[in-house]
Amino acid sequence: MSETLDQDKGCPHPVGMVVDDDALVRETVVAILEELCDEVYEASDGLEGLEVLEHHPDISLVVTDIAMPRLDGIGFARHARRERPDLKVLFVSGLQHPPDREEFLPKPFRRRALVSAVQHLLAVPP
Repeated sequence: MSETLDQDKGCPHPVGMVVDDDALVRETVVAILEELCDEVYEASDGLEGLEVLEHHPDISLVVTDIAMPRLDGIGFARHARRERPDLKVLFVSGLQHPPDREEFLPKPFRRRALVSAVQHLLAVPP
């Protein structure tokens, strides 16, 4: 049975971004988020992610790796939330965990787990 997304659950269709230095992971997550979001942007590290956020204020959801060169995911989220406190962030990593109370999905993950984590995050009030 193929996985389908239930579009009738009233889930909002945000604009998303994927921040990951691994191009294959980034492309895969972008493809999955394109089913959940109106539009999806991507960045290869936290510094690039901050630039993308600056040019696209409609981004409301970010899936970010933690361990990246130049600016890691935790630093990226900290900087991004100074300007955008309502930004929803899902951290993913196979190496480390984010600070307490953050949404986290360990790598490697299955498509279904990512979809579920994103839908959960979208359901949490700002």
